[in-house]
Parts: sequence; C-alpha cells; structure tokens
Amino acid sequence: MLDDVRVLEISAPETMMAGSILAALGADVVVVEPPGGAAGRRMAPFIDDLPGLEHSLVWHAMNANKRAITLDLSATDGRDLVSRLAGGFDAAIDAVDSRDAAAPLDAIVMPERIVRTRISAFAPTGPKSAYAASDLVVMAASGAPGVTGDPDRPPLFFPVPQAMMEAGADAAVATLGALAARDRDGRGQTARVSARIAAMMSAMSQMLAPAAGNPEIPRTGGSISIAGVELPSVYGCADGFVLITVAFGPVFGQMTNRLAKWAVEEKHLAPEFGAIDWTTFIGDLQARTRKPSDLAALVEGLKSLARSLTKAEIGAAARRLGLLASPVMDMRDVAESRHYRERGLFAPARAGGRAIDVPARFARFSNFTIEIRRPAPALSEHTVEILETELGLSRPEIQALFAHGVI
Repeated sequence: MLDDVRVLEISAPETMMAGSILAALGADVVVVEPPGGAAGRRMAPFIDDLPGLEHSLVWHAMNANKRAITLDLSATDGRDLVSRLAGGFDAAIDAVDSRDAAAPLDAIVMPERIVRTRISAFAPTGPKSAYAASDLVVMAASGAPGVTGDPDRPPLFFPVPQAMMEAGADAAVATLGALAARDRDGRGQTARVSARIAAMMSAMSQMLAPAAGNPEIPRTGGSISIAGVELPSVYGCADGFVLITVAFGPVFGQMTNRLAKWAVEEKHLAPEFGAIDWTTFIGDLQARTRKPSDLAALVEGLKSLARSLTKAEIGAAARRLGLLASPVMDMRDVAESRHYRERGLFAPARAGGRAIDVPARFARFSNFTIEIRRPAPALSEHTVEILETELGLSRPEIQALFAHGVI
C-alpha cells in the first residue's frame, strides 16, 4: 500500500506508534536511535521480567517491519549523516521534549520536499507548552481522568501510556495527509501533533463540552441513577468483571426482558420480576404502576447471577439469548481469545532468545494484507547496511564512525 514511501523515524516513545502504522502499511521505515539505544527499548514490560535492550515487549510490539540505525545526533558527523540520508526519504518523524528548546531534527538540514511530523506533549504555544511532559501529566491535562472512576474516589489513570499512543496514531494520519498534499503541489510541510489534543479527541471530546456551554460531565463510575436506584454497567463475576447493559423501551427493553427471565431461571431473581414488561418500565415508573424497588431487585438479582458465573459463561449466554453482555478482558484474556487468534491479531516472533507473540495487524483490508515482514530490529542491526547502500560509505569509514562513538 505504501511501498513507495520512505520514512525516517527519530525514535522516541511518542514516535513508535506512528512509525509502526506506516511500516505495517508497507512503508520503508528506518528508525534512528542513539548508540546507547532508544528510550523505547527501556519501556516495561520485559520478556520474563528481565530488563535489557532487546527485552522490551513494547519495543517488539511497536517496531516490527522497521529497520534501525544508530547515530549520535549530538555529534556533527551524526547530524551530517542524517541530513544526507534524508535526501532519499519522503517523511521524517520526531518528538520534542518540553524541557528542550529544539526537536532532534531542528539542527539538521532537510530537503525542501520532505514531510516533517513533530509530536509534542502540548501545542507549541500556550500556557502548558513548556510543562514537564510525562504521559501522566498529559493525560491529566487532557481531562480524560476526570470522567473515569467512581465519583466518591480520586480519578482513575490509565495503565498504559495512552496519550503517547494516541499522539503516535494521529502523527501517522498527519504524515499521510501531508504526503497527499505534497503529491498535489510538490511542496513539503511540517505537521505538528499535540499529545494532549490527541488524548482529548480520543475521549470523544467529552472534556470540550463545558467550554461549549454544556454542563461538566461528572464521573459516574460506570453507572446511572434511575429514581434513586444505581444501575451499574459493570458487574463482578466469578473470575473478573463483565459489562451487562440493562435498558428500556421497545427495542432494548426486549433484551432486559430476556435478561430478567434468565436470572429467574438461574434462581437469582424472584419469578414475579421475570414477568415484568421492562420495555414500558420507565413509563410505568412515571405512572407509579411500578416502583423503584422493582429495579433495585433486578439489579441485585443480576449481581448475584454474575457472581456465580465466569466471563466465558456469561459471554456464551449473551450470544445464546441475544443480550448486551460481554467480558471485561484483561491482557491474558486478549492473548487467549480464540476470536482474536482467528482474526490474526498476533504473529509469532523471536526476541530475547525465545519465542513470543507480537501484535500483527491493526486492521484487515480487502486489497492489502498487513504482515510481519521482519521483527523489531536489534540495536544497530541495519547500521552498516544502510550506511553502505544509502550513503556509499566504506567499511573503514564506518569503523571510524564506530570508534568515535557516532554509531
């Protein structure tokens, strides 16, 4: 799909997803990292919990299909080599650290036709432009944690670097858009991506609501209140948690009818509650022909039912009965899911001296197949190859660069 596109990725945690998406679509992505290894190689979790430059599972997941070269961009020779390399590439992606005045590519002469995509924690202007930019800070500034978790407790934060991933995905889209513009008018351009804005947009712009005159969205803890009864969406089960939707009206209320009858059959709900027509429950509640205690009894019955079953059992029943219910999957569930296996979500690879599974594709297309063409590169794996074939350097010249710590 992108086999005629070449991308230089100045590796940083924020750039890895961008390069991964473009490489998966067929682009020739060359990762440039310092001689001591990119920061992404030091990101947990690690294979067998053993830290090491070749052991980061994050690195292996997000750098498949790329080649890698080591270059010290603080050295004049390193910057010169990147400048020479850039002449053969269509796009370059880097990330700016808020503590630095310049991004890695700022001191490097780049061709006019090259597309540059820069990721930063915040927009380059504004009150937060120089904030220390951990993923925790960016996510907090996005407002997303403010609508997660239970209202009587502090906000919940995310177990993975969410803002970093969202920014990388947006950077891939921005790069493709800039390349399309260059194909039209022949001019390169710089695209700027803010991780904070990316995180806000991924949360469906909920944090923008108050600024547009709408009420602030509160933390609900995954539940809503109807007539003083808390109606949860997440229920504890025998081996974790499940999502169960209880809704009303002519369409969704039919599912609630089936859900109540199932709870009755399993002896977790009194028979009279299985006979209620939940399609008209809200109207009946307003007409006072039904009571809030009816809904409270349904909720307690569903809690009891869920506690007695596993995620797999509830999922099987949902498919059989036509219910809106599904497991809350942890990473083990995802790894062992037959559905994801059959969809080809994972592919085998070798890393750290053993076999592992890595994410294989983020989408399936009718006219293109995403494949793992090569595993994530080892440190400096393609340095000699690229310097020889791209720049025509001799082996003695490459050895001199190595001796002086440039590669």
